Amino acid sequence: MRNLTQNIVITKTIETRFKINFTRIKVVKNIDYLKLTAMKKNLLLLAMPLAYCFTGLTQLPSQTRTATYLNNLNQFREVFGDQNYPRATAPEVAVDDNIYASSSRLVAIRDSASGFRSRSVASLALQGFGFTIPVDAAIENIEVRLRRFKTGRAPVGDYVLSLIQRYQQTETQPSLYGKMWTYLDTYDGKIYPDIETQYIFSQTGGGTDGGFNHDQAYQWTPAMVNAVTFGVRIDNYPAVGKGSVVIHYDLVEVTVQYSILTASTSHLENTTQTNILKAPVVYPNPFTTKTKIQFTAAENGNAAVELYTILGVKIRTLFSANVVQGQVYTVDASDGQLAKGVYVYRIMNGKQKFSGKIYKIQ
Repeated sequence: MRNLTQNIVITKTIETRFKINFTRIKVVKNIDYLKLTAMKKNLLLLAMPLAYCFTGLTQLPSQTRTATYLNNLNQFREVFGDQNYPRATAPEVAVDDNIYASSSRLVAIRDSASGFRSRSVASLALQGFGFTIPVDAAIENIEVRLRRFKTGRAPVGDYVLSLIQRYQQTETQPSLYGKMWTYLDTYDGKIYPDIETQYIFSQTGGGTDGGFNHDQAYQWTPAMVNAVTFGVRIDNYPAVGKGSVVIHYDLVEVTVQYSILTASTSHLENTTQTNILKAPVVYPNPFTTKTKIQFTAAENGNAAVELYTILGVKIRTLFSANVVQGQVYTVDASDGQLAKGVYVYRIMNGKQKFSGKIYKIQ
C-alpha cells in the first residue's frame, strides 16, 4: 500500500512538471510568434517607402510590326524595274502561313569570280512598318525575324542584309544603316536553306560596329524608326553553279524595344514633386554635316548645352540663356570642323542635368 501511494505521488509530480514545461513551451512559442509578426510588420513598413522610391525605374516596352510596302514605295518598280520580286506583295510576308513572296527566277553564275548579272540578283525592300515609338524614348534594340528558303540546286545567300532609312541614299541621309550582315561575314542563315527556316538578326539601338565593314557609328532614334521609309533591305549574292534558283520569304517582322524614364512620385510626407529634364530629341543622329538638339526646359532659369569629346574635353558651349519651364528649345549642334567620331553633349538646367552622345559619320 505504501509503495502504491509513493507511485501515485511520483506520477502526479511528473504530470505537474510536464504541464509546467509544456506551458513554458507554449509561452516561448507565443513569444517567438509575436516577435516574427512584429518583424514582418517592420519589414513591410521599410519596404513601402523603398517601393515608392523605385517608381521611376526605366520601362522596357516594345512594338512589333510587319511591312505595308514591298518594293512599291515611292514608285520603286518604275525606278528599279520589277525583276526583283515581280508578283510579291507585303501581305505575303505579314503572316507565317506558307504563302510566300518569291523572287524572279535567278540565273546562277559559273563561279564566284564571274561578274554580277542583272538576272542573277534581286533586292527585297520592306518599308512602311508603322511604328509609333514616343519621341522622348531611347531605342534599345531592333530585331528582324524572318522565315525564308530557296528552290533550285545552286547555293545562294546574302550579299547584304540591313535596316534602312530609305531605299536610296541622299546627300544627308544614307540608305543602309546600322549593323549589317554581308557576304564577308559568317553567320547562321547566310546561305539560304532548302526548307523554310526562321532566322533572327538583332542589333542594339546604337554602336560603333555599323556599316558594311562594321566600323561606323550609328544611333537609331524614334523619328528614324517611325518614318515610313524605315525598313529592311536584303540583296542576294548571285547563285553559283548551274541552273537557276528562286528565293522565297514567308513572315518578316521587326521588333523595336525602347526605354522611357518615367518621373518618380514620392508618397512620403514633406516631399514635393520636381520636374525631370527629359531626354532631348537629337536628329539626325548620326549626322554628316548638320544636327539639332531639341530639349524641353524642366524649370525656369538658366540652361546651357555644351559639347565635349568622348574623353571629356570641352569643345564649346552650344547654348546658354534663361529658359521658361515647359518651353521647347532647339539648339544647332552643327560644326563643319568636327572630325568623324563620337561626341558627348551635356544639358544643364538649374539642378537638372542630362548627357547623351552624337555621332558624326563623315
